[in-house]
Amino acid sequence: MYRVVVAFTCLMALSLIACTNDRRGGPEVMLTDAGGVVGDAGTPIMGTDGGTTPGGGEPGSACNCDSACAGTASNAGLCVQGICMHRSTADCSAAGSTAECPAGSRCWGLTGVTGGICWPDCDAHACAGACDSDGSCAPTDSSTCDASCSEICSSGGGTDGGTGGCPPHSHPDGDGCVCDTGYTVNADRTACVPPCSSATDCSGGDICVEGVCQPPPCTATSCPSGTICDPSGTCVIDIGTAPPGPVPTCAAGVGSVPDWRCTAGAAECGRIVAFEPVTGTGYDNYPINGETASNQYRSFIRRDVMMLIKYAAAMVDCQARAWTFANGGPVGLGDMSEADGAIPGTSIGSPGHPAGTHVDGHDMDIGYFQTGTANNRLREVCPHTSGGAEQYHCTGAPNLLDPWRTALFIGHLHASPQLRVIGVDGRVGPPVSSAIAQLCTGGWLSGSACSSSRMTYETTDEGRGWFLFHHHHLHVSVSSP
Repeated sequence: MYRVVVAFTCLMALSLIACTNDRRGGPEVMLTDAGGVVGDAGTPIMGTDGGTTPGGGEPGSACNCDSACAGTASNAGLCVQGICMHRSTADCSAAGSTAECPAGSRCWGLTGVTGGICWPDCDAHACAGACDSDGSCAPTDSSTCDASCSEICSSGGGTDGGTGGCPPHSHPDGDGCVCDTGYTVNADRTACVPPCSSATDCSGGDICVEGVCQPPPCTATSCPSGTICDPSGTCVIDIGTAPPGPVPTCAAGVGSVPDWRCTAGAAECGRIVAFEPVTGTGYDNYPINGETASNQYRSFIRRDVMMLIKYAAAMVDCQARAWTFANGGPVGLGDMSEADGAIPGTSIGSPGHPAGTHVDGHDMDIGYFQTGTANNRLREVCPHTSGGAEQYHCTGAPNLLDPWRTALFIGHLHASPQLRVIGVDGRVGPPVSSAIAQLCTGGWLSGSACSSSRMTYETTDEGRGWFLFHHHHLHVSVSSP
């Protein structure tokens, strides 16, 4: 798979189409901390595009010239549009292959460039660009380089990425701001303040935690209106009482729950296969978007992704079997890829998603679990018009959403370390986040779902690709091992 480092605007407004602004033509961009503004002195922080701003020649750091990037005899250093990367040892054997790259990077081609490039993994390196939904560090529109000393550079520039406008006691650094020496970022990540040493340095009843003043753990009466105090000490949106326990004993490979782990080898696990059987424990792969029961041509997926979806659906079926609210039915599955890995609809001359999405069996659209409906097929779960005009996102509370089963399903998708991102509508995200927190506290969920969730959403249009077209489905994207 080749990537294109260009920005584009998505104007698609058809039902069940996901929109992206990924400048490399890959799946929708996922940013986990888009609100971050400033960071500790000398510490990389999130800029407005979700990137961080490290220095030096390590993969992911900012650069002007190839010579600024560290390399080895096998993998030469490259400054790719202002971001340090490596040249692969050979052409990429597969999209996202690790065979041709150092640990912590994966191989993709780049449009107009001969050979492969090792794109740094954001979970292995600090990133001076933007972390996309592949989990790769990519250049941003403001990344710069010097074409006279960089083989892959179209800017011909070399200007400072910072342009000012930082809060007091901070300064521009790359695409964001960092706190000046002697200051640290506050709990809201909106200002730089002197570090605290005890609660006496804080105001408003805050306590000092690792040098930062922040509110103490909540109590039953301390949370703002519309929120409740979760036992974890965090105020969460009040979506009602969490389902009662005890938590049923459900596990991968036990009883009706299949194992999500694919052990058949990389080639077989990455093979694009038909999602079959079309119905199973907790899911319904019904015909959608012009498919028929005898020709579900939009329902092809990597084998390892299929196994993960079946596992998460079966875990919901197992754990929530005694829950008596909502419709309780299987979750509906939507667009995946075509048999050759193409975007669904390509074979009939009408690709249903932007270039680079829903390709090679990595992505799937899935319905929300719902209440007040006959089933959990892909449909709008909220008001989505304004003044009689379609807005293509929730304009009111998601009144048809079952947040508890949706949260349980999303939580169990985190079993796979290859999970890139789960995108939901901006009105769906907050109640589901609240449900995840409460299910974690209650022992229904554990692991990375509770500590580093890969779910993302936009409550306002931040240009990250999630604000529109997710009011009727969630989008799951999984990378290659």
